[in-house]
Amino acid sequence: MIESPNKQSKKIVCVSLDWVEVYCLESNQRYPCNADYFRNRGYCVRERDYGTRQYAEMFTIEDEQGEPWIEIRRNPMSGDSEFSGLLPQSTHIRLVNRHCYFTDAIAKLRDFLTLHDYIFKRIFRIDICRDFEYFDSGDDPAKFCRRYLANKYAKINQCHLSAHGADNWSSFDWETLSWGARKSMVGTKLYNKSKELQAGGSKKPWIVWNWYNAGLIDNPVSMMKKTPDGKEYQPVIWRLEFSLRSQADNWIVIEDQSGKRVKKKAVPHKLSLFDSPDKLWQRFQELSFHYFRFKIMEEGKRKDRCKDKVLFYWDRQVEFMQVSMLPHEAKPNPDDEILRRKLLLFKEKHFDQKIRVACEVILDELYKNKALAIAPREKVQEVLALRLATRFKFQMPEADFAVLLNEATNLVKEQDLFF
Repeated sequence: MIESPNKQSKKIVCVSLDWVEVYCLESNQRYPCNADYFRNRGYCVRERDYGTRQYAEMFTIEDEQGEPWIEIRRNPMSGDSEFSGLLPQSTHIRLVNRHCYFTDAIAKLRDFLTLHDYIFKRIFRIDICRDFEYFDSGDDPAKFCRRYLANKYAKINQCHLSAHGADNWSSFDWETLSWGARKSMVGTKLYNKSKELQAGGSKKPWIVWNWYNAGLIDNPVSMMKKTPDGKEYQPVIWRLEFSLRSQADNWIVIEDQSGKRVKKKAVPHKLSLFDSPDKLWQRFQELSFHYFRFKIMEEGKRKDRCKDKVLFYWDRQVEFMQVSMLPHEAKPNPDDEILRRKLLLFKEKHFDQKIRVACEVILDELYKNKALAIAPREKVQEVLALRLATRFKFQMPEADFAVLLNEATNLVKEQDLFF
């Protein structure tokens, strides 16, 4: 990684945790810490009817808003440690994905472990990621993937590669590059996060809201962004993710840049290294320098003697998002989605202005509902302004807007096309 050429200006970096899972032992005083144990202490618990391959019990504890917070797997399939390799008190505790994006995620997990006397053994898995539209150097990630797979660059460290792409009529695009074997201590993954969210059943609005706060998008509903001259476009957001797994205490091997000579060192794998945004940024830069390092291939030269391909800058002049609230998972409404599609088709078929206005009004209401699902309730003022767009467009007084909405809904219901 190279020092930033612009040390005076600050930028917001979108670095976050995406997975936090620890291996612990239940204390003898509290054992068994099963679902009933937590229910008796006032927690709302969702218990699954079946466990996993290793554990017979699996349940999720809800937060104060009734949303999933902590997932617990306990009660090894065999209490005989010689058979399963796990002690009877063994348990795996994981933060649900949404809660990983809170600034105080690690602190709350530590408090939970302390409150219930869990004996912390090690971090089982922790993922650090950074979302961006372009590399710091200005390179487009999609073009970089194509050039890398065309042998224009060579990677230093982690040379075991897996690639995934899409062969379309118009183009062939690489969407995911992964380095590191399945059992590697560190796995590195570069992938098109925008496409993954569009393809998945869950839109994960907390990730979209992070992008909005970091300036990667200007509208959390339409996912659009404006160029300096005011033109709108839909940015493609990529993610570089490091997945850290190990049974050792000191295991993350990185280059130490504190002195003039670059030396390798092992980083203690403790929760305290990941419990604040500035520490996450430091860990991400260290991992990037070691595990996401490339050379520009030159004919006749050894790889280690070729020039570095600069992608990220070693940048300390950054700002960090303090995330204290995030949107909940939107519960899908298939009726709304079917209505939206039919409205769009119906609007395109009719030239009657009243019918077209009716369609616009109902579409605006559906759009507003989606906006409320994406944005936290405390910060919806800007998104709610979208609701007024139709009223201003057709110069309707506010008092008439609700009346027209009701009339428009009835008008559309009268059309056999919908109901």
